[in-house]
Amino acid sequence: MAGLKLVTPATSPMGPFFGLPWQQEAIHDNIYTPRKYQVELLEAALEHNTIVCLNTGSGKTFIAVLLTKELSHQIRGQFQGNAKRTVFLVNSATSANQQAAAVRTHSDLQVGEYADMEATSAWTFHQWTDKIINQQVLVMTCHIFLHVLKNQILPLSKINLVVFDDCHLAITDHPYCQIMKGTPEMWSTELFDDNGSPRILGLTASILNGNCDPTDLEQKIQTLEQVLKSNAETATDLVVLDRYASQPREVVLDCGPYLDKKGLAARLQVELDEALNFLNDYNISIAREDKGPTVISRQVLSDCRAVLQVLGPWCADKAAGIMVRELQKYIKHEQGAINRKFLLFTDTILRKLHALCEEYFSPASLDLKFVTPKVLRLLEILHEYKPFERQQFESVEWYNNRNQDNYVSWSDSEEEDDDEEAETKERPEANFPSPFTNILCGIIFVERRYTAVVLNRLIKEAGKQDPELAYISNNFITGHSIGKNQPRNKQMEVEFRKQEEVLRKFRAHETNLLIATSIVEEGVDIPKCNLVVRFDLPTEYRSYVQSKGRARAPVSNYVMLADSEKTKCFENDLTTYKAIEKELAVIPGGLTKELQPLDIGINRAFKSKLRAAWEQWMIAGEHSFTKSGRQRRASYTTICQWIVAAWANVSACTVVRAFPKAGIISKEPHGNYGDSENEEGGRLFGRLVWVIV
Repeated sequence: MAGLKLVTPATSPMGPFFGLPWQQEAIHDNIYTPRKYQVELLEAALEHNTIVCLNTGSGKTFIAVLLTKELSHQIRGQFQGNAKRTVFLVNSATSANQQAAAVRTHSDLQVGEYADMEATSAWTFHQWTDKIINQQVLVMTCHIFLHVLKNQILPLSKINLVVFDDCHLAITDHPYCQIMKGTPEMWSTELFDDNGSPRILGLTASILNGNCDPTDLEQKIQTLEQVLKSNAETATDLVVLDRYASQPREVVLDCGPYLDKKGLAARLQVELDEALNFLNDYNISIAREDKGPTVISRQVLSDCRAVLQVLGPWCADKAAGIMVRELQKYIKHEQGAINRKFLLFTDTILRKLHALCEEYFSPASLDLKFVTPKVLRLLEILHEYKPFERQQFESVEWYNNRNQDNYVSWSDSEEEDDDEEAETKERPEANFPSPFTNILCGIIFVERRYTAVVLNRLIKEAGKQDPELAYISNNFITGHSIGKNQPRNKQMEVEFRKQEEVLRKFRAHETNLLIATSIVEEGVDIPKCNLVVRFDLPTEYRSYVQSKGRARAPVSNYVMLADSEKTKCFENDLTTYKAIEKELAVIPGGLTKELQPLDIGINRAFKSKLRAAWEQWMIAGEHSFTKSGRQRRASYTTICQWIVAAWANVSACTVVRAFPKAGIISKEPHGNYGDSENEEGGRLFGRLVWVIV
């Protein structure tokens, strides 16, 4: 692919079977040994209020669970007596479910989950009391906790720990900020002082919410620390953390301009611009701007215009069709005469767009002449992840002798496709998760809901026309503002359950490609992805690092698609993002030996030899596989042999010279020692390490 250098499982130097997405969940999540940096941050959290700054996927929630368990002696026993409660705050209902599940998995504590603001606000004081008495850890949304505090249902003096998930939101106009400022006299930086203030633990993958100049970074951190009355902490053992950080290959693609050879895009643009100008020029007095009769019409036509500009005429036609169906529901229930007329006007404009499109192409099939270069680039990227050919691996015994009953069925989860069941029957063998049916686990990030809906449909159509894209099982998730604690009506509940099912299938690898808005950038538990595409460029640092943090598979790519007119501006933004990362996560020159003395002298040589042995085993060693096709790990005997051999190959002179290099002794012992295997240790000085991504 011209101008694009992706490392996929098919091109990885580790071999085609290394790091496949459906092999990543082979570890039992109830067996979890804390990593060194997690223990270090836990110790800091035990000493003082702490903001834990770690990348997505580095185990921030597990640190919160460890702290909860360390302080659990304060929440066991009778609540009417001296026992307190731990409160775990989240920003959405989805996060409440995930964090509650994590606490249940890693502890024996009784966990309560509170995510429905409408239901909980109707509870009486006695109903709340009954639940609090029987539950030791209360996982709830920030809006519900604010309600609890304002109504004095649970006093702070009866809380031993408050965990703020996604705590960077506290520096905005957010309930987190209201919680901290609501009763300032009750929050303290000391643990359990005379006023009974609870301990505070903040969790964030990005302490920056919004755009930030690197020179203002320190002030932003200080502001967050002041609001949460905490100290921002990250691991000092940055090399250990670096092993677990997501480091995908980053690619920025200039997709070029859309050439409107037929003139259709220009005609559609004129129709939409004129309609929006008409709506903006109306002269009807209203009490509130957000309740005006043209609000829905302007939003619909603006969204349609955005789809036209980003995806092209074919997608704009599909979006118009979806919008017409949704408008019919509004028109049916609209009582106001003026409002109804504006809705009918919008319906007419959308139908006119459809009529114009029918003059140029058949809506029944995908015509790639009427999509933008950005869409074409995306399809090229997806071609890179086509499954392996069976002929290349005919001798693979585990595949030829596989037990197909153990394979999970793959299915397309969009309900609108009537021929889904027929397609499944026609292609039953394509539904088994193996290297020959799928090597992809990816997310495409977009800004707008309609972009996600229509792009999802386009990829499905492309899969029907192009056999090399038939492996894709895609779906979309947009949020619909669900989980932000608004009162939910019946339709919203149905939509919420649909989107939960979409996430479930993606976690189970029944779906291998997800088109999503910012809802899954953070706070949603999803698998390690080997492809993340920013179809719409990130507009702020937080969005950049959160979406990149989803590309956590061993072999992964983070691709940003840019329009020609935006490329130069985004290059400047990307330079700023990199400067912020460097500001947040650099070991200053000359301090490596102070922070990581063993890595300077001994560990680096030992680990490089150990890793070489493992890589050799991955490429040429004897492997066995489970019935479902997952490669088994090396035996403990084999690993011990690697360790013994690696240590034996670390020369005595390397160990001796480690002492003066690390500053443990001031003078090198007599003798001429060669240290070729450790010469690159000096490269650690000033090394950039990905910490907050």
